[in-house]
Amino acid sequence: MKRIFSGDHIYRNLTIALALLFVSSPILDSLSGSGKIDSYLIAAFLVFALFQITRRHSDLVVGLVLGIPAVAGGIVNAVTPDTPAINAFPVFCGALFLGFFVWRIFADIFGGNRITSEQIFGSVCAYLLIGLVFSSLYGFLFLVNRDAFVFSDALLNHLIIAHEDQNFGIFTYFSFVTMTSLGYGDMAPISEMARTLAWVQAVIGQLYLAITVAALVGLHIAKDQRSGFEA
Repeated sequence: MKRIFSGDHIYRNLTIALALLFVSSPILDSLSGSGKIDSYLIAAFLVFALFQITRRHSDLVVGLVLGIPAVAGGIVNAVTPDTPAINAFPVFCGALFLGFFVWRIFADIFGGNRITSEQIFGSVCAYLLIGLVFSSLYGFLFLVNRDAFVFSDALLNHLIIAHEDQNFGIFTYFSFVTMTSLGYGDMAPISEMARTLAWVQAVIGQLYLAITVAALVGLHIAKDQRSGFEA
């Protein structure tokens, strides 16, 4: 029987883990009544990501150097109250670690000479990871400056100001709404840093889709041309 989490399918494994993270987060939040469960889920995902990336011997050293501090920071954040001083370390380390993943995925996509299922899963995984990184940055920025964002009255009812540990879902929502240029208008960046992060993410989201689709289509065309020459 084929295993779901195979060592030969790192990006597929991570895509499944990310999907489980995003789906389980709101469900567990509702059942537990505490948004702190998000910190535990993220810490668990970082542990799983570290395990996956270190399966490749070529990525072992970099994976450990970036992954261990990210995992440690995620665990610290999960067991301590959210404050700018405490959150700075896990956000910074996590962003570096996940950024390395995105770079590694792009290297695999553009370095191959044919389209594989791992490249497709890798493209999806990278897109979700970028959204997760910006979500953490928005959440951290809100801890530092409560005036960084403005919320509609309806959304403000769901943002429990007295418990900063319940903001993951809202900023994940804002992150992907920004990256897809959807913009419902129920939440907007106000501070200079928040606006800068928002427009940078919006540009990245558009460029990512254009570049990635072009790369995958180019690989497919090149494969067809080689097949024609060989025939």
